[in-house]
Amino acid sequence: MAIGIYKPGQGYWVRVLTAVGAGVLLLACAAWVWSQGALIKIPAGAWRYTLGPTQGATAAGARLEAFAIDPVTAQRSSFGEAVVRSIDRVEAGGTLIVEPPVLRDGTSPAAIVAFLGDGGFEASIASVSAVPMFEQLYLQAGMVALTLLVGLWLIYRLTARSPRAVEFLIATDGEMKKVNWSTRREVIGSTWVVIVACVLIAGFLYVVDQAFAAFFDAVGVLER
Repeated sequence: MAIGIYKPGQGYWVRVLTAVGAGVLLLACAAWVWSQGALIKIPAGAWRYTLGPTQGATAAGARLEAFAIDPVTAQRSSFGEAVVRSIDRVEAGGTLIVEPPVLRDGTSPAAIVAFLGDGGFEASIASVSAVPMFEQLYLQAGMVALTLLVGLWLIYRLTARSPRAVEFLIATDGEMKKVNWSTRREVIGSTWVVIVACVLIAGFLYVVDQAFAAFFDAVGVLER
């Protein structure tokens, strides 16, 4: 795509102000996109488990058997396995991060209540949270950047490259130059005329309203 300005110097102010107005709308749109991006749920790339009572030890890369409460028997049962991504300390209050567990019966990773591993490792789960595949901020920044790039390209096309749009803006600029703008004295005089006329009309309507009210009160139509 060629880069440049179609008929530069013509319709300057109309083109500039059109670009400024479109830019303000674009910024408002970008702010809205940012707020909407915060509402998008990012898929979990891993799961973080806070450990309860723990025995034994495990390490990154180890396979763990995952246990959940069976809804039929209400007993703790094996529902699949998970691979350890990292662990900060193997004790109550420690944090265990695992790859997305492979579980049966569509069980949610949030339902896991304990892990069992080689070497006598056994840990109950105190709490669980999803670790998103990437930060929410990155998604929001990417959406805003894409919005701004597309918007700026459209503004550039509208005010600088599209012959049809530019010709319209140039013609608009030409018509604006033909407008006979009022002088300051004329504007002030016209404003006073409007103010006085409004006051007179308001006064007339008030007098008429009071006259009708007095008349209908006299003939008993209005109740006080």
